[in-house]
Amino acid sequence: ENPEFAAAVEAAGLRFVGPTPESLALYGDKLAARKLAVELGVPVLPGTPDAVDAAEAAAFLAGLPAGASMVLKAVAGGGGRGMRVVHEASEAASAVDAARREAEAAFGVADIYAERFIRAARHVEVQVLGDGRGGVATLGERDCTLQRRHQKLIEVAPAPFLSDDLRRRLAGYAATMAEAGAYRSLGTFEFLLDTATDEIFFIEANPRIQVEHTVTEAIWDVDLVAQQLRIAEGATLADLDLPDRPRGTAIQARVNMERIEADGTIRPAGGTLSAYDPPAGPGIRVDGFGYAGYRTSSAYDSLLA
Repeated sequence: ENPEFAAAVEAAGLRFVGPTPESLALYGDKLAARKLAVELGVPVLPGTPDAVDAAEAAAFLAGLPAGASMVLKAVAGGGGRGMRVVHEASEAASAVDAARREAEAAFGVADIYAERFIRAARHVEVQVLGDGRGGVATLGERDCTLQRRHQKLIEVAPAPFLSDDLRRRLAGYAATMAEAGAYRSLGTFEFLLDTATDEIFFIEANPRIQVEHTVTEAIWDVDLVAQQLRIAEGATLADLDLPDRPRGTAIQARVNMERIEADGTIRPAGGTLSAYDPPAGPGIRVDGFGYAGYRTSSAYDSLLA
């Protein structure tokens, strides 16, 4: 998700398999993507239009309705890095400091912004495929509400218990934002659904293929990586002959390399795998890289399969 790298690839006379450098810069910056949503009439959570310091974060929290909380987010990245939920103004300074340190370590940019925290929310994301010429297709949605430490654990497609109206609105908002930037290649537009009011709020865009793309592939009977390569070769959406509806349900469970501490806390960990025996059979897909005797490293992401 590095626009400078993508630009260097294109400048060398090669084709970058992914979004354009301009799209990476726009959608990869959460504040820029949020501002685009506002311009297009796509609903967003109440939040700060720019990066904040501790005093500004505390002032934003104080301006929310009584009893409301805020969430701090890294401007330059996702994956839960640099995210903190703050309930009291007295916690703002330490939370901002911790969020900035984590964001800078993860993304090289310490900037953070604040949004209102929704207590009873579902996290639903829409898979988008664009040809870079104005053609955009949405391939359904995935529910990724089940998370730990802001890291997704379970993905379900299609998202269960959504009305047809909510599905249409989610797809429409995602397509509107992708079309505005003449999006090329694969991307995901993520939303929060307030379960108390059925309100939808855009929260971020991921201009890349995601770990959870496999559940979309399973029910849409489409190889998303192959489509990404075909678009890089110059294909339009009309050339791809995409299906118009999904079939069935798919669930993805992430297996992480972790250790359970004495106090019950679960943390990423490295070590040696004593056994690695993935399941197999009809309808089962495993994307992983382990084997018995494999020595893992805590220097990398804890996702194993």
